Amino acid sequence: MRHILIAAPLCFMDVTQAEAHAFLVKSSPSVGSTVKPGISELRLEFSEAVELAFSGMQLVNASGVPVPLGSFGFGDSTHKVLTGKLLNLAPGNYAVKWHVVSVDTHPTEGSFTFRVTS
Repeated sequence: MRHILIAAPLCFMDVTQAEAHAFLVKSSPSVGSTVKPGISELRLEFSEAVELAFSGMQLVNASGVPVPLGSFGFGDSTHKVLTGKLLNLAPGNYAVKWHVVSVDTHPTEGSFTFRVTS
């Protein structure tokens, strides 16, 4: 019976640690959206605070060519929002590739697409 009592708390610790990753909860432009020309900022909001030094985002066009972003940094004081300035995006399809490390050192990455109309 003692073995069961010792193992039970360890199972709960693993569940708690799994929830500590920073996942994308909101973006602007939105995932899969179509936006008008003139959009000036890429904004990613995460479920947990992230470490800026170990996080980043990349924008690529439909051909897979990287599109330069302007300034990159935190969008607010919670450290859950990353922003990058968009510089005159031409009409077309784009992919955002991101990677973050939450403040408790768990890495997460992902990608999504959006379209700029003509």
